[in-house]
Amino acid sequence: MAPAIPEGLTSSSGTAFDSLFNNSKYSDVTIYLGESKIPFAAHRVVLGTRCPYFDDAFQSGFKEGITNEISFEKDSPHALWRVLRYIYTGNYSDEPSETLHSESDDLELFKHPRVFALADMFRIQELKVIACKKFEQQLQQHWISDTFPDSIREVYSTSNNTDSDSIRNIVVGAVASHKQDLLQKGPFQELVREVGDFAVDLVLRMAKGRN
Repeated sequence: MAPAIPEGLTSSSGTAFDSLFNNSKYSDVTIYLGESKIPFAAHRVVLGTRCPYFDDAFQSGFKEGITNEISFEKDSPHALWRVLRYIYTGNYSDEPSETLHSESDDLELFKHPRVFALADMFRIQELKVIACKKFEQQLQQHWISDTFPDSIREVYSTSNNTDSDSIRNIVVGAVASHKQDLLQKGPFQELVREVGDFAVDLVLRMAKGRN
């Protein structure tokens, strides 16, 4: 159960806490982003109310809930920033944060898959849907990008195929829609040979005649 929201902190929407985003005012927990351990001033009441993962951490006696410090050293700082932005505001931007200008892990076609992976870990279903929609829109223009094959590799290494709205469906659909162009390219042929689950999903999609 999340902490009670103090009077005066609830926004008009009941879910957005824009003014408290990375604001030391009322902050009672620090989140460290990435290997550089960039500090983010957070608030237990917001995190616990908006995210099941943090609610469990604060309520179950985990070390993080006791020390009020939580580190995510192995995750993308930019993706973590976007997840936190969603938690506080209900959405997130594609644009990188100036706070993270020194971090170089924000390649274009990796932004939304990494948000999706974290949303899955944090058990925020709505954020998974938002990340999928943003990625699908992005691929309408950037499916030809040289980084798309590596983006697909990461999608398949950080997600599973149990969700009907899985981000895997987004990349398979994009490749199927442009199969005549993409599957003639060496990097995509290597991808099909290397990532068996992707190859199976793509064949099944094309067999059904779906793009």
